[in-house]
Amino acid sequence: NSQLCSNHQLWSLKSSSSDNNAAFEQLSGNRQKAWQHAKKPLLRIGGKGATKTHGNSLRQLLDQHTVVKVKVNPSAFEDNSLLNAFEVLKQLAVDSGANDGMELIHIRTSDKVILFGKEGTLDLIDAGDFPPPPPPPREPKEEEE
Repeated sequence: NSQLCSNHQLWSLKSSSSDNNAAFEQLSGNRQKAWQHAKKPLLRIGGKGATKTHGNSLRQLLDQHTVVKVKVNPSAFEDNSLLNAFEVLKQLAVDSGANDGMELIHIRTSDKVILFGKEGTLDLIDAGDFPPPPPPPREPKEEEE
């Protein structure tokens, strides 16, 4: 069981490979940067729920991006749960050919947004290797006379 302090907090679900227990942690540091790196939801799930097409779209988006935000109407899922929405979407993506190691990076309950990541993304984030640093500023070219 976990307690949520506020609907306006960002939360991260960290799953252990040794068991199915999940612990919520308040978002900060590198995980906050990863949340901000994905600018907006690239996939939306409405009140009618998720379909195979949503799973395929999520798979394709994760192939193109390391992390993907998904906006969800939780009323379409069991117990109005964003965790259930994650599990359903993950299974649909796996059924469409995605790697079954897809990770739940963060949930923002106030916005009803889930941040999905490719397998290994949490390790990259915690090591400070994701998101990548911004490119160096461009040097103006010197004009030749």
